[in-house]
Amino acid sequence: MEETEVVKEGGIGSALKGMFSFFTMLPINIEMKEMKAMDSNFWLVPVIGFFYGILSLAVYGIIYELIGSPLISAITALFSMHVCNRFLHLDGMIDIGDGLTVAGQREDHLRALKDTRIGAGGMATGLFVVLMTVACYSYSPYVVLFLIPVAEIMARNAQVSAAAFGIPGQGMAGNSVRLTTKEDLIKSSALTAVFSFVSVYAVSLIWDMYIYDGVIIAVIIAFLLSILWGIIMANIAEKNFGMVNGDVLGATNESSRALILLISLIVVMSV
Repeated sequence: MEETEVVKEGGIGSALKGMFSFFTMLPINIEMKEMKAMDSNFWLVPVIGFFYGILSLAVYGIIYELIGSPLISAITALFSMHVCNRFLHLDGMIDIGDGLTVAGQREDHLRALKDTRIGAGGMATGLFVVLMTVACYSYSPYVVLFLIPVAEIMARNAQVSAAAFGIPGQGMAGNSVRLTTKEDLIKSSALTAVFSFVSVYAVSLIWDMYIYDGVIIAVIIAFLLSILWGIIMANIAEKNFGMVNGDVLGATNESSRALILLISLIVVMSV
């Protein structure tokens, strides 16, 4: 069967406009050309991670300065991100949880994935990821402040990795996966590295904190982990669903954030 040639459309400006309209609640009106540009330039999605990194960092920092509670700061920061994202990625995480935990063949996994009702597997998976993220956020403000924006940026790089190594589906995000190449992952990774180290340096200036060696090592490990986890998620999705769709990308984002935060904290506290 002859493969259909896929042509990328649109520039960086249109792609970013499409991404900020789709991935946030910002009142930005877009047309089909921006959506096509977003699909063609999915490697730019770490910019959205940088945006959410700033948002969550600001919310966390303000709440912590006002009341001094890491737990309340963590819950507020995470909830603010999910609200601004319209719970898009968390919904994908729950759907994937249902799809993976159901017993049966690929058709059964797909049926559970597309079911609009939330099952025990989806509820448990979503709850675990949220609780793990909150627990990591509230561990130690003087370490977490460095890691919050890094985790958001790296989570989007994991999405690009999953798209680059995944088989596209026919639904939402199918074109993003179809149009994302290994070369796009290289560009996304370069963008991710720049944004991550800029954010770490900015945090050190704003809060007048020393950049621990452990933080630098943690960022490097998180960078490699973001690529590896995207590949793992793509393989899991291919085995169970035969494709990478929007739910898989959303689940990749949520799971990689929690995983990166956990591993980064272990590295920082061990060095």
